[in-house]
Amino acid sequence: MARARDHEPPAAPATAAVLLCGFAFLQGLILPAEGVGRHLAIGFLFGGLGLLSAWRAIRIGRRRRAARRWAWAAAVLGMLGVGMLAYQGLVILTGGALPPPFWWPYARR
Repeated sequence: MARARDHEPPAAPATAAVLLCGFAFLQGLILPAEGVGRHLAIGFLFGGLGLLSAWRAIRIGRRRRAARRWAWAAAVLGMLGVGMLAYQGLVILTGGALPPPFWWPYARR
């Protein structure tokens, strides 16, 4: 059986990836003192969805260079955001055993 051709434009998931991964990066920059669990959950959710959207745009945007470049940029931004959130979460869970990150406003308590 022949594979069905995908008719979704790659710009749609690339745009969603840029928005979602950008928000995850902003979530990773500042972690509030209250509602840390909710903040981490939202950041990981948006980062994960952004990475999935970026992967989708990369897969379907074969010869469309602009959509692929935006999707790769979003993937890098999303990975940075998720990594920042993960490190901050580890600092909180270990009770400060890990050194706090330099970008965290509550690093110098």
